[in-house]
Amino acid sequence: MSSDQRWRLLRPTFSIIFLFFLPHNLTFGLCFSTDAMALMKFKERIERDPFGALMNWGELSHCSWSGVVCSHDGRVVILNLRDLSLQGTIAPELGNLTHLKSLILRNNSFSGIVPEEVTELQELETLDLCDNNFGQPFLFGRRLLQIPPPGGFDAVPPLPSPSPSPTEEEEVPINFPSFLPPPTASQAPPRMKRANPPTEIQANTPNPPPVFPPPAQSPPPQLSGVPHDGNNKRSHKTYIIVGVLVGVVGVMVVLVIFFLLWNQKVKMIKPWGATGSSGQLQDVVITDIPKLKLSELEAACEDFSNIIGSTSSDATIYKGTLSTGSEIAVLAVASGSLQDWSVDHETQFQEKIQRLSQVNHKNFLNVIGYCHEDEPFNRMLVFEYAPNGSLFEHLHDQDAEQLDWPMRMRIVMGIAYCVEHMHNLNPKPISHTNLNSSSVNLATDYAAKVSDFTFLSTTSVEPMTNVVSFATLLQEIITGKIPDPDSLLHDETNPVADPTLESFQEEEVMEKMWEVVRECLNQKMEMKEVVVKLRDITGITAEAALPSRSPAWWAELEIISTEV
Repeated sequence: MSSDQRWRLLRPTFSIIFLFFLPHNLTFGLCFSTDAMALMKFKERIERDPFGALMNWGELSHCSWSGVVCSHDGRVVILNLRDLSLQGTIAPELGNLTHLKSLILRNNSFSGIVPEEVTELQELETLDLCDNNFGQPFLFGRRLLQIPPPGGFDAVPPLPSPSPSPTEEEEVPINFPSFLPPPTASQAPPRMKRANPPTEIQANTPNPPPVFPPPAQSPPPQLSGVPHDGNNKRSHKTYIIVGVLVGVVGVMVVLVIFFLLWNQKVKMIKPWGATGSSGQLQDVVITDIPKLKLSELEAACEDFSNIIGSTSSDATIYKGTLSTGSEIAVLAVASGSLQDWSVDHETQFQEKIQRLSQVNHKNFLNVIGYCHEDEPFNRMLVFEYAPNGSLFEHLHDQDAEQLDWPMRMRIVMGIAYCVEHMHNLNPKPISHTNLNSSSVNLATDYAAKVSDFTFLSTTSVEPMTNVVSFATLLQEIITGKIPDPDSLLHDETNPVADPTLESFQEEEVMEKMWEVVRECLNQKMEMKEVVVKLRDITGITAEAALPSRSPAWWAELEIISTEV
């Protein structure tokens, strides 16, 4: 059974499971977006947080943030930030917490006004704003749950009643706090049936008004959703456990199906079989980097009209631009006829992709995709693009920008760190096939980006060969001239530094650099030892030698998103 047939068989099952989980995930995502954004707007209004209470706001789920309690569907129901000495104003975006039942900001330093969006929350039952610095009184247009005073309701002395208490059917006005001004005619409080005890509204007043205790026969109201007895508690816990188990099992099923589909949908490269050019092709999997279509690269490279270079193996290098604006370099290693493509060529192409994808270093011009099509026949590799050209151009082209001494030393260390990384790869080290100034490109900030555009290479390169090549390259960077390695071994005097350098390190430091060059040419050090000595001389760490930002991240993101 082919991979496409297996995909067609598994696709309905995957679609059903995806649709089953989609509503819940979509609802939770919307809840998270609305409630989390409201909380973050609240945090933006905080001018002082002496205890760092809101430090974890913005990390993970908003339901795990300090002072936030959520319902089972991810909606914020309680926000409790009392006694934290927070200073600032209350954001009106809190009015977007449509399921908020309790807002407790007691004993802080909030100022300004309380937004109407907050006071008009339909499900708000508890509002505690005592001991703050609000600058003016405010009116609430509806009742809130009572907040018992210290000592409980029994501690509050009964108020004298000048007239008989109204009956259940009598209408009574809403009691506003004593610190509020009398309402105007347009603000006159509505008259309501006495169904609940009068409300206590707490604000920033040192002596909150007394409250009426509830009737003896009715207990204080509770937040909706809070169980009232043991059976409800057990039932609620059961629902939570069942929900978690269903969620975990569902996620595991989706992951298993996704893994199976990924194994079937992974990109295939089909090398020639043992029967020669007319033989059937066999599947060989390459999973490290995305596979791209020829049409996508044609669009990015403007029909392959922008040629920026070529290699000794007759491969052509094109510059391309993705739809996001990220620039890429495309190495077309072969085109023409499938019959002209030998088994050895296909094997080398696959090995090249696998080898380059293992490097993954920011001082390396990383491969981020490939094209493998038989009709029309093409084999291409897609790399990052380094916009400032090659090191060779800056050292030997008078029209190119000249590199000063600190820039050259940073380039040297970037090359050294990258080659050392390649030599230390597990399980199999990688050596650069042709290390020279033409294979070193420069990023936007002139950091080194080592490239490897060679293709048809039948001979392996030993790590010590890279050490010797690095010594030659170091001599070229210091002198600005293409060096003769033998001359440095036989001459007693050191070569003259590049005359275009306005200033460089003192003689003692320069002498140490030439010692490193000679030891590398005599093959007395491995690359890791070279790095240690050069780091001691230049003081440039691995992090300082990296490009400030790598274009591969954006290019890879677009390629992967297109691939999915």
